[in-house]
Amino acid sequence: MPRGFLIAFNTIIAFALVEGAARLAEWVHPQGDSLRFAYSPYRMLKMSQAPFALNRDGFRAGELEIYRDSFLVEFLGGSVCVGIGENVGETLPERLQDALRAAGMVRARVLNLCQGGATSAQELAILTEYGLPLHPQAVLSFDGANDVFHPRPIGDDDAPNLPYENVQLEARANGQDGWSHLAALRVGARIVEHLRVPSPSAGAPVPLAEILESYFYHLGLARTLVEAQGGFYAVLLQPTLHLDKPWSSDETAMWKRRRPTDAESLSRVAHERYSTTREAAIRWSESTGTELYDLTDAFDAAQESIYSDSVHFRGSRAYEVLGLELEHKGLTGRLQARYREWEAGL
Repeated sequence: MPRGFLIAFNTIIAFALVEGAARLAEWVHPQGDSLRFAYSPYRMLKMSQAPFALNRDGFRAGELEIYRDSFLVEFLGGSVCVGIGENVGETLPERLQDALRAAGMVRARVLNLCQGGATSAQELAILTEYGLPLHPQAVLSFDGANDVFHPRPIGDDDAPNLPYENVQLEARANGQDGWSHLAALRVGARIVEHLRVPSPSAGAPVPLAEILESYFYHLGLARTLVEAQGGFYAVLLQPTLHLDKPWSSDETAMWKRRRPTDAESLSRVAHERYSTTREAAIRWSESTGTELYDLTDAFDAAQESIYSDSVHFRGSRAYEVLGLELEHKGLTGRLQARYREWEAGL
């Protein structure tokens, strides 16, 4: 038997064994709790796989047509709004719908149009394509962290709301290079990601003034579009581990594991930038008349573990606190008044 044939045959057998072992590994330890994304024009990326049901447009919601002809409240935001985390229970949109129904607003529905990783520019694209055609009575932007933390020196982006080209986005979306159907490569990528030690972001920092200018610009456009249809618009500034919450021992250990080389310095930078963002958001709200529900201090007295990373939560306590905070700050009452007006006009 020719030597070349034997080498080829043994290579095929070895590859088949590796691929079979990888598929067995995925069956034993499925990656069912992970997010996967697909490229989507204008909105950049959309969720294609998640540990919860997605509609055909990649949102954690029912199909969009079922929301027509209701008192519709829409949420815009990133993964925290989606409900990514560890055993977090009901999301903030779900809790708000429960609160509205409990207050007697039986025709109220809350639509979660949030996407993992979304910044204000992507939220605006989602609002115009998916949100506004449903004629919402209220739109709530539950965000802030992605806009501030994506650009350098905290994240990897070179500018606020960086508009990647199509080819770049397709390459960044889950390594979809034509070989992703091979279990061996998927498992290998999971192993490498697990072993990878995060390194400090390189490159010059993006000036915070530019980030905030971009953030408020897109929020302002969203407000203008919503109010042009007669809707109510408000911003819910989300909290972060790096502001004023006392860290539990678990949170401290978690952050040091995630950033073994620069945990303290990066947390200081994040604290300073988000503290400035909060102050700027308050000034912007007052100068423009935009309603702002500042949730950044919701966990200031919480000694227990709340966070599973910089912004995502562990357990149901976080969304429970945020829901109560919004009710205390008057959002439910504000929506109830609009509901009465809407119902009277039917």
